[in-house]
Amino acid sequence: MLKSYAGKIAWIDLSEKSIRVEALNEELARKYLGGKGLGAYLLYKHLAPNTPPLDPANLLIFVTGPLTGTSFPSVARSAVVTKSPLTGTIADSYSGSYFGPHLKYAGYDALVISGRSESPSYIWVDGDEITVRDGGPIWGLSSTETEKVLKEELRAAKGDRVSIAAIGEAGERGVRFANIISERRAYGRGGSGAVMGSKNLKAIAIRGDRKLEVADETRFKEVVKACRKKIAEHHMIGPGGTFTKVGTMNTVDVTHETGTLPTRNWQENTSEHISSIGSESFEKHIIRPRSCFGCPIGCSRETRIQIKGQEFTTEGPEYEAIYAFGASCDVSDPQVVIAADRLCDDYGLDTISCGGVVGFAMECFEKGLISTKDTDGLQLTFGNGDALLKLIHRIGKREGVGRILSEGVKRASEKIQGAESLAIHVKGLELPGYDPRGMKGQGLTYALSDRGGCHLRSNTLRTELLGIPVPLDRYAYEGKAEMVREFQLRVVVTNSVIACFFSTFAISVDDYAEALSAATGWSLAPEELRTIAERTWNLARLFNVREGFRKEADTLPQRLFTQASTRGPSKGEVVDRKSFERMLEEYYDLAGWDKNGVPTEEKLKELSIEGEMFT
Repeated sequence: MLKSYAGKIAWIDLSEKSIRVEALNEELARKYLGGKGLGAYLLYKHLAPNTPPLDPANLLIFVTGPLTGTSFPSVARSAVVTKSPLTGTIADSYSGSYFGPHLKYAGYDALVISGRSESPSYIWVDGDEITVRDGGPIWGLSSTETEKVLKEELRAAKGDRVSIAAIGEAGERGVRFANIISERRAYGRGGSGAVMGSKNLKAIAIRGDRKLEVADETRFKEVVKACRKKIAEHHMIGPGGTFTKVGTMNTVDVTHETGTLPTRNWQENTSEHISSIGSESFEKHIIRPRSCFGCPIGCSRETRIQIKGQEFTTEGPEYEAIYAFGASCDVSDPQVVIAADRLCDDYGLDTISCGGVVGFAMECFEKGLISTKDTDGLQLTFGNGDALLKLIHRIGKREGVGRILSEGVKRASEKIQGAESLAIHVKGLELPGYDPRGMKGQGLTYALSDRGGCHLRSNTLRTELLGIPVPLDRYAYEGKAEMVREFQLRVVVTNSVIACFFSTFAISVDDYAEALSAATGWSLAPEELRTIAERTWNLARLFNVREGFRKEADTLPQRLFTQASTRGPSKGEVVDRKSFERMLEEYYDLAGWDKNGVPTEEKLKELSIEGEMFT
């Protein structure tokens, strides 16, 4: 019996109304661990090439990690893996709600969902019993209301805790950057909510009470105790540290001070409104910290605001929402930013992509590419918070100009004459709030991210901005390819375990190897985790190659190569195209990929990726 795993995968075909459960193969589990690795394997193995993302045949995979649901700190996360309707690439997204642990407690390491229900539905997982139920009464509700209604109904029947993952109107209506929401925590980026909506699936509800077994309980408890101590003593994530004081809100101060805070749709990278949107401006709205299941860090914040005569309490915003709705849209009112963040949760919208399309639309409006005739009368000028909030409603409902913007900046720019150079994305995914004109390694991270422009596939911020573990010239290109590759593999380990990114400030790959060995009974050395990570990264790359992506897609928006900021620490900086190309070529060589960015047969053989699977 597999230790620390639930040991089962449930396959749910909504078209055929069939459910089957199979055992998780131990060899497969050891080869890919869980999370990103197992999800990527299942997607590649069982999804036919070139399947349209919103076709019923696309797979929606909810998957846990080998430590999910255990007492190990900051591993409550679970993943959703699918083919993205925004980019056409693999999309893996992570949430820190109770959903992942409860999926394990119900007895499953993964749910693989295919097909489409004839009418709105939701899935109820109650231990061994899995049923597809009528979702008509909850169709049209916000993600928040859906969770509330289902919890009240199912708790009344069962009398104990139930976890919900749901979509809002954005997912129902096919917004290409719709999220899945669970306890105000999003499976974000890439549009998994739209995939769920295309299946007429409103929610998944889970209840479970099984106990997880670890192979060596005494050893495991020792590792857990040591890792909790490391977190508690860390100057950033321990008690009194930056993240425990204001969470990720502090990042806006760091990026502004280093000239890496994208502003006015990336025309600049410092904000004239930093005194209004810096962390101190949000602190006065904080009520209390919030934590994910089993996490001692508590980086999230519950906030309360009054806007337009209404008072409400919410959770957030994180840094990315402050960047996306504050700096990028040039909005200076923190209450508008918080309200925008809350609207995105209710509709089930990705905050980074939503802020990206609004900032793009504002620049199009100010440059005369669109007018009030196109925007349903909205004055989409930078800084107009009222227009920002109204536009989020229209995007979430796919109404008026929101119908075009709901397609993402890449597709929207192709429909607005003269707008393509204003669209800030990589592979169709809008960029997060870190400007590579002020940190060159971050540019390579964006270009190589398997799900499109993402900072969480090789986060160079710790090194380039914070100087951890040692200071590094953030404007230099030399050595960045090797740095990015090393960070990528560490992140893959984190996303396969599945652990919180912030916990890795204190917890190392060696710690994860020790914890996994104690939990599973396997003898896992750090070097084997690295090999698993490299295998997973190459498998995700193979998925994208199969879907048509090559070197030409590994690039950056035109603006970052040609238009420099006019103020701040990174004034005058662009990403030098020739230097960028050298970094890319150096990376391909280090990774064992050919000149077109395709993993070589030698590399696949080295990583024991079966050739017959990919013919």
